[in-house]
Amino acid sequence: MSFEAKGRKVGIMKRVSKLHNGKVIMTAAIAFAALIAASAGVAETSSPIRSDGGAKGLVAMSDEVFSRLESKFEKRVAAILATPNMSVPEGAERRYISARTGDDAADGKTPMTAWRTAARLRGEALAPGAFVLFERGGIYRGSVSTRPGVTYTAYGEGPKPRIYVSPEDGADPAKWERTEVEGIWRYKIGEQDVGTLVFDGGRAHAVKIVPVGHGDGTFTQQFGGRPFNNGYADIAGDLHFWHDYSAKTKFQPHAKGTGYLYLRSKDNPGSRFRSIEFSIRRSGFSVGRNDGVTIDNMCVMYVGAHGVGAGTVKNLRVTNCEFGWIGGSIQAENFFGRAWPTRFGNAVEIYGGCDGFTVERCYVHDVYDAGLTHQYNIALSGGSSVMQKNVRYADNAIERCNYSIEYFLSGVKNPDSDPSRMENVVIENNYMRDAAVGFCKQRPDVTTGAHIKGWRGSLRNRAAGFVVKGNVFSMSDEMFVEISSELRNPDGSDSMPELSGNVFVGRRGQRFGVLNQGKAEELKYDDELVRRLGARYADNVYAVRGDEAPSGR
Repeated sequence: MSFEAKGRKVGIMKRVSKLHNGKVIMTAAIAFAALIAASAGVAETSSPIRSDGGAKGLVAMSDEVFSRLESKFEKRVAAILATPNMSVPEGAERRYISARTGDDAADGKTPMTAWRTAARLRGEALAPGAFVLFERGGIYRGSVSTRPGVTYTAYGEGPKPRIYVSPEDGADPAKWERTEVEGIWRYKIGEQDVGTLVFDGGRAHAVKIVPVGHGDGTFTQQFGGRPFNNGYADIAGDLHFWHDYSAKTKFQPHAKGTGYLYLRSKDNPGSRFRSIEFSIRRSGFSVGRNDGVTIDNMCVMYVGAHGVGAGTVKNLRVTNCEFGWIGGSIQAENFFGRAWPTRFGNAVEIYGGCDGFTVERCYVHDVYDAGLTHQYNIALSGGSSVMQKNVRYADNAIERCNYSIEYFLSGVKNPDSDPSRMENVVIENNYMRDAAVGFCKQRPDVTTGAHIKGWRGSLRNRAAGFVVKGNVFSMSDEMFVEISSELRNPDGSDSMPELSGNVFVGRRGQRFGVLNQGKAEELKYDDELVRRLGARYADNVYAVRGDEAPSGR
């Protein structure tokens, strides 16, 4: 079957000329609490939450108010896409890259002597405080490896510079070959695993065949459960594909590592679509352990691993960026003894400790795993104590990710003596909609999707100074949140965040998720939930849109 994204509306794609003095991005819950109250026939000065801390239950939201909420989301996206260039300090070291006029043989130090490709940055010595500037309107294929203390941003006019990990546009009928199997075409893409193919800028995307081994030499396809014992001959669904990326894979005994990608399509894919991009197993920006990196005003797309991937790091800032079609490539083939490979990836990730991690005013969409995340498993990674400090996710627009925001700090072996914890984590004024919808639906664990995913279970997520405020959580195909910890802080305080001023919009009776200290307790989205949460989280608003499913944009 073909997977249509039905997504990015023309209105979102339009660039606006200014940020309206910064007022387009406003405190979310203040505006929508009033709208929802009015929708339910409640005076705008009155809250759906009683002044004594009790709650009245779910509040009905009219079609008109929901449409206005959707419009606010799209205006925020338009404002993010139109963010002006940042100011570069006088005298700062600079390197310019222009896909339009650049020459990799030049020195790169002025717009007139710009380089042409991001690959020219490799091996270039850049001191902290330097700026790498990509010209707007250009496509820069490949990955960017950062340097400590360097800022990567835009110059010129037009759309944000586009970092495409996809090595080429495959919409060329001459590049696709017929195979001996009717309806199966092949493309020589190489041995870096492909996570998905994106057609016509997101109008449709491919489904990756991931074999599940059964211990007897037979395999089935993870998505759909059909047999997969004869290689590409077993591809049955339109726009389903298998990549013969390695001869060493234990899950595909028929693999030869040819580098060919095999796709089922009713016609030659190069003729059927205007553009075909390949999400290759690499990150858009590889930060590693480089401290003090800033990534601003970039568009990072068609990435098989992470949009921005970092380890333990200090003062990483990601601002005013767009991230789309992230993840899907094979990360590892035998995590936890699973009978299938694990797949990447996240739009912006820190895996490890941090002190200073900010993601603000970014548009994040169509991600296989998490939009934004700080995470670490101490036991799995063989590490010692880890601190995740001063994390801020604010003013972002996030949609169609399995997890809009994910966090975990787990695997603490000796909680009484190990100081590992999260400190000063703020999730504020983000618009999140349609979690667990779209590209991520081909996951094996699709029921885990949520807007905030902290997981559950023992020895996880000790935290202090954790705040979730002023966000909109609109529609999820699974749950809203999974926020849980069985570890209290050394002073006896619990590890739960403050939740205030948030707006939830969902379907009556759907899964709400988990929101408690101690053993995780699954909750439904109903009037009883609102009454139970009202005592502690008294100023959030819980709205209901009826029983319809998410739109699946």
